[in-house]
Amino acid sequence: MILTSPTVVHAHPASDQARRAIEKRDALADSEFSSASWIWLPEPDLVNNAPTGAVAFTKTFATPAGKTAATALIAITVDNNFTLWVNGQPIGATSGSGSEAWQNAQVLSAALNGSTNVFSVLGVNSNPETPGVANPAGLLAAIRVVYTDGSNDTIVSDTSWLASGSIPPDFPLPADLSQFAPAGVAAKYGSGSWGTAVTVQQPQNFDAQNLTDSKWIWSTANAGASAAVGTVGFRKTVATPSDKTASSVTVLASVDNTFQLYINGQFIGAPPLDDNSLIDAVGWEHAQRITADLTAASNVFTVIATNFPAQQGSGDTGAGFIGALLLTYTDGSSSVVRTDKTWLASADVASAVAFLAVPDAQLAPAVEQGAYGIAPWGMLGVADVLSALGNNFAIGPALTSNLPSSIPLPSNPVGSPLPLPSDSPSTSDARAHYHDGAVLILPFIWAAIAISLF
Repeated sequence: MILTSPTVVHAHPASDQARRAIEKRDALADSEFSSASWIWLPEPDLVNNAPTGAVAFTKTFATPAGKTAATALIAITVDNNFTLWVNGQPIGATSGSGSEAWQNAQVLSAALNGSTNVFSVLGVNSNPETPGVANPAGLLAAIRVVYTDGSNDTIVSDTSWLASGSIPPDFPLPADLSQFAPAGVAAKYGSGSWGTAVTVQQPQNFDAQNLTDSKWIWSTANAGASAAVGTVGFRKTVATPSDKTASSVTVLASVDNTFQLYINGQFIGAPPLDDNSLIDAVGWEHAQRITADLTAASNVFTVIATNFPAQQGSGDTGAGFIGALLLTYTDGSSSVVRTDKTWLASADVASAVAFLAVPDAQLAPAVEQGAYGIAPWGMLGVADVLSALGNNFAIGPALTSNLPSSIPLPSNPVGSPLPLPSDSPSTSDARAHYHDGAVLILPFIWAAIAISLF
């Protein structure tokens, strides 16, 4: 949040702004894996005859004294597939399908807490496509943690990771680690049945630089300096050109303070938990990058944006929304849609469900605040988010007896009303986020697991 009160200042050193401005998802070189090991549950023969099923992994990393963690660049693959969370936020999953999907390591970006961070992975070993052949299982990861001073450390998959074949109901942030044990090493990178067959998949270079031609928008003028506390809904309908067929979209979006993204009425994703405290990092400093499938002819993008109360004092606070939509077509071409005054907006938002039902005629054009890079926001970093409607969630037979019975599945994807801002600046209800499992993303994960088992 940007505060207008003179008693509180959010200071961002010039070096930190520069770091976010040049931050790229430049894929980790294969050599980053040189110190990593293929890990799994300890078993006698993980290289040739590993049990099928799901395994939960967790790695807690404490930032060294004198450092403040800022971001992580994560290269990861699992034989056969995985889902990755950072501090409970779903970041990414295996791309593609088939027995050889593990050969393409994914590269993902995440914003970090300053002091302690938890990396969680749900990995699955599937039955071999050809009965009787070797069936290895393993997780391979290299995580580059970047600090605010520009230095970095690399975490690799090894026996310091914890693993469990029983998936706790509160995974990916289990409170009780008694069922977890140090992971077993199947082989060092470059050996075993995997050899050096893993390549780091070069991701599409759609980062914060691609916001350059986008505008910060809100429902009122001068919102960067002063905007009412509350929620504003934004909508953009994008018609596919007549000679094209839409396939997918990569969304870059940042809202001061937080948001929920819907596509065609379906909940897609949200930033990590932001409890509007002075201790936490400012969530909008990282634009969220989310990839989702599209319908062929026309797609409606909805952003439910929330502006928090001041962390100290009272009164209005700064607010804004900026984004870019990279639409990809079936012929391989693409186009970019940016936030500007052609988006529709309304500050009359009782809930996400209610806003989704409002006709365009009752909405007004958004008000442009200025171009990317303007004060008070400056340059942004990027963090990946896994789409709640993705079909690559890790799945496996071991989960059939571990599906959480305490988490009700929503009757419709848009779920429950948006958590609106509270009068208390530190309340955990004053944001929209993934972490209310019964409301947002966790039911989609468990539902995807359950559906895929049958």
